[in-house]
Amino acid sequence: MREQLAMASAVMRVAMTSAGERLHGREPVTTADEVPAGVDQLTPEWLSAVLGRAEPTARVTGLELGSGSDGTSSRRALTVEWNDAGVAAGLPTAIYSKSTPSLLNRLLVGVTGAAGAEALFYGSIRPELDIGAPAGYHGAWDPGTCRSMVLTEDIAVARGATFADATSLRVDRAAAESMVTELACYHGAMWEDPRLDGTWGLLRSDDWQRMFNARIGFDRGAVVAMRLLPDEIPAELRGRGQEIRRGLMRSLELNAGGPLTLLHQDVHPGNWFTLPDGSLNLYDWQGIGRGGWSLDVSYALSAALDIEDRRNWERELIELYVDRLREFGGRPPSVDQAFLAYRQQMFRGFIFWTYTYLVGRVSKLQTDDHVRRVVRRTGQAIVDLESLDSLDRAPRW
Repeated sequence: MREQLAMASAVMRVAMTSAGERLHGREPVTTADEVPAGVDQLTPEWLSAVLGRAEPTARVTGLELGSGSDGTSSRRALTVEWNDAGVAAGLPTAIYSKSTPSLLNRLLVGVTGAAGAEALFYGSIRPELDIGAPAGYHGAWDPGTCRSMVLTEDIAVARGATFADATSLRVDRAAAESMVTELACYHGAMWEDPRLDGTWGLLRSDDWQRMFNARIGFDRGAVVAMRLLPDEIPAELRGRGQEIRRGLMRSLELNAGGPLTLLHQDVHPGNWFTLPDGSLNLYDWQGIGRGGWSLDVSYALSAALDIEDRRNWERELIELYVDRLREFGGRPPSVDQAFLAYRQQMFRGFIFWTYTYLVGRVSKLQTDDHVRRVVRRTGQAIVDLESLDSLDRAPRW
């Protein structure tokens, strides 16, 4: 009830703020402590202040807005021109922005805290990691209005990155190995780091899910959606929505009982980008939390790999992950215990995407083909790995 009241209060506050912006317009921003709601407010002065901290004499002399798209956030490419000091300092010119200009944006990623989490990641956590994610240039959000603005490297321009979803991303064995290596890299780097809970205040994986369940009916909505997807839900899972709902929370209790690290938590195929060498890396870090490594690994492999490839490769990929995690600073369990943890964490991706299908009946955030394919893959993984039965065994960390 407390979470629901907090949600109602936040929705009312944000709705009033958004209405005021529509009525009176939004002023340009000029100082670094201001949080713009959208790219329409950006000025050379503000960009100079947030992008040129390392070079006090650098000034933005030109700004051009590029292409973009709108979903949970508004995304636009920016091209920035610098004076001679900025050019000499090598300050970025190809930038990608994510912001929350609309009421829908703020309801989807503002009041849930997702926009603030991504601002935190790019502003504070990304500089600590040697991973393939876009470089972060600026991240800020205002919890009162749920305005947010994140500026990152435009990886399409800077590194030739390409993007796909579950219908078009073909993950071969080499790409799958690059996925588990990337996961192991940030998991190992942040292994039991006290800042996750202290300085950064990230929610634990089970608490994160409880918050979303209470605020937006996440788990209840997923159960409803399972009845709407008879062709995608494996026969063995039909009519077992409540059991799966309970299984999700039991799996997260197990997940939070071992060593904790940084989690991305939304590692579906659409949040990986491909570099020219064929490797895969993650972007869209607005769902971050802290929890056990297996949550990300289970979700990533079950959602991105074709079913037969997952069946054929998953044991060896877990073996590779264990080796890489140790290499990057983590303390993994044995391969057998790691595989048990992998089996137990198959529920989050399935619940995410059944719920997304339900939301899509009202507001189309993802294509139905992408959603259906991820539901089919993650549901089949629950069946293949006997994930519900696996919850009776406590992992030995």
